[in-house]
Amino acid sequence: MIRSMTGYGAAERVTDQVRIAVEMRSVNNRFFKSNQRLPDGLGAVEVTIERLLRDRISRGTVNLNLTVEPRGAAARAPINKDLLQAYFNDVWEFGSQYPGFEQKDVRVEALLALPGVVGSEQILLTGIKDLPAQIEAVVVEAVERLNAMRDVEGQATARDMAATLSEVERRIAAVEVRVPAVVAEYRTRLLERVQAMLQGIEVTPDDQTLVREVAFFAERSDINEELSRLSSHVSQFRDLLAESGMAGRKLEFVTQEMYREVNTIGSKASDAEISREVVEIKVGVDRLREQSQNIE
Repeated sequence: MIRSMTGYGAAERVTDQVRIAVEMRSVNNRFFKSNQRLPDGLGAVEVTIERLLRDRISRGTVNLNLTVEPRGAAARAPINKDLLQAYFNDVWEFGSQYPGFEQKDVRVEALLALPGVVGSEQILLTGIKDLPAQIEAVVVEAVERLNAMRDVEGQATARDMAATLSEVERRIAAVEVRVPAVVAEYRTRLLERVQAMLQGIEVTPDDQTLVREVAFFAERSDINEELSRLSSHVSQFRDLLAESGMAGRKLEFVTQEMYREVNTIGSKASDAEISREVVEIKVGVDRLREQSQNIE
């Protein structure tokens, strides 16, 4: 069954050390593309997440947002020990110039308030056990939910496409029924016009000339081959709807071929009823084309 390219999926895991939440949305794209928003310090998992997404999604733009919130002891802010030591050395070196100044006079709490000693934006994540593996598990769960929603939407789209195909087939059948009558009506109109032109003149229409003219019209306006190819494309489109895997590009290509045949039929068929049917067929094909652009 076909799969839509639009959907939403989310997953969350909470332990005594960390809360991991993944939220992702997908929209249409001719190719695959991912946009990831990751917390600072987790750039190393970006490649892994990209691979996980590519393995499960063929087409579409995926916007992923990852939240990692340390809990308990892992939630402490990192301390830049080297910078803290440097500040201590500077204060001690400066204070030792004065009599009575001792190391105990260097207040640690004062040093911790100096710029850069305590991280205020980046949380210490290195103490969380198996953090990359935990993130991968949550991403996999979220993308599975995303694909489940894309499958449901794809099934609904397939049903709607099948209904449109049935309408297109009905219109094609109406054109096929109309084709023989077009030539017969043309012959009648041609004979009437010739007789009207020759009225009062002692000249009779030449049957062979009329036959040649009607035959030329029939050959010039013959659309049976185009109707046959159009019906074949409709059948091919219906078969693709039942296939699993990436069918979006194939469906788009088939709609292009359907457009080609419908346009040819419209230009060759000199009949008002056929023209009306052609307009309705074009509306159906255009609907199929737009929906195909949302299929993976």
